[in-house]
Amino acid sequence: MITPITAKTAEIQNVKVRTSPASAVKHYLLPFMVFFAVALVSGLFYYLVPRSWNWLASQTALWIHLLTGVISFFYLVPYVLSHHKEKKEAFINLIFVWRAFRRRENENDWSYQQRIFGHILNWVMSLLGLSGLILLIPSILWMSGMVFMAGYPAYKIANAAHLGLALISLAFIGFHVIRRPKRVKRQ
Repeated sequence: MITPITAKTAEIQNVKVRTSPASAVKHYLLPFMVFFAVALVSGLFYYLVPRSWNWLASQTALWIHLLTGVISFFYLVPYVLSHHKEKKEAFINLIFVWRAFRRRENENDWSYQQRIFGHILNWVMSLLGLSGLILLIPSILWMSGMVFMAGYPAYKIANAAHLGLALISLAFIGFHVIRRPKRVKRQ
């Protein structure tokens, strides 16, 4: 038998199961932004400040960069999935990026550009994580007892790609998040 009390309890339980956009922002996007900012600053510190200046500070910056980079990636993935669900975007477009560039029927220019910036940002962030993993593989192998060095030019190329992708992702975060729709002036 359903009473007003059991109906209200069921209603409250249903609300808890759903993930609202505000909840996704609070639980995933804000921690991602904090960890990504710390990873960006510590990575730039490690890259730009000479190691001979202070070896301990350099190593501390590297460890902070590694930890916050991995943590930010794990906050980004659930946010992207919930954001795609909220925007009613097909999940297949995450894998086959060329499908995302098709314009939908009756889609205005601003929405189309936002969607494209978002998909480019997804792929840049994926490549950023992959390049970080490529830079991390020799360290992981060394800690497990194996010595593997791909060579100094390969390291420099991977390092430059990681730095370039970090700066590109920062630009696309700005394009995607800060952009607001143009308001039509009323006469």
